[in-house]
Amino acid sequence: METVFVTGSRQIDIPASVVDFESFRDWLHSGDFPEQGKVCFINGKVWVDLSMEEFFAHGQVRTEIRRVLANMMKETKFGRFAPEGTRYSHRETNLSTEPDGMVISHDAMLSRRVELVGGRDGDQTEVLGSPEIVIEIVSRSSEEKDTEWALASYFDAGILEYWLIDAREEDDIKFDICKRGKTEFTLTRKQSGWVKSAVLGMSFRLVQSEAADAQPEFTLEVR
Repeated sequence: METVFVTGSRQIDIPASVVDFESFRDWLHSGDFPEQGKVCFINGKVWVDLSMEEFFAHGQVRTEIRRVLANMMKETKFGRFAPEGTRYSHRETNLSTEPDGMVISHDAMLSRRVELVGGRDGDQTEVLGSPEIVIEIVSRSSEEKDTEWALASYFDAGILEYWLIDAREEDDIKFDICKRGKTEFTLTRKQSGWVKSAVLGMSFRLVQSEAADAQPEFTLEVR
């Protein structure tokens, strides 16, 4: 089994028994799975990211996305927002990741298009199926995974929209909504920075300003 490490400063022990997707999921629910870092099964490989998170370009952006979408789910009663740290797997495409966020409709849960399963560490610790929206925020360590591997894998998993965000450059913040085409995701056209989610029926724009501490502040605008 090939393992892709994106950082070399630390290591984790991957059991010799992990040779394919099902054995990866056995490890996932064994109680011995690492509690720190991101460990995914994607593109036929175990992908390991043990790098530390960037406070503003990743952590603060993710917090803002979570704030807006979690509130929106309550107000619209569309469904639920699943934050970073939620394990997502799709059996048919041999995919297991920890996205930066997901939107799961109530309809998906009621129809069992999405199910919650557990393991030794507790109940309902893994999302299985096809949520409507998956969100990834690009960092230096995840750029190849988020923009290439995940783009194809999430499409194969039946995701309706893939939100790809890159806030590493102050003057070039990228907030893209990739919608399903016939064979791959395609970018939704923007107007003055606004991009519409067909799933949620609203348009979004991510803007950066200066906070009271003279550091970046991110706002996800909705209309």
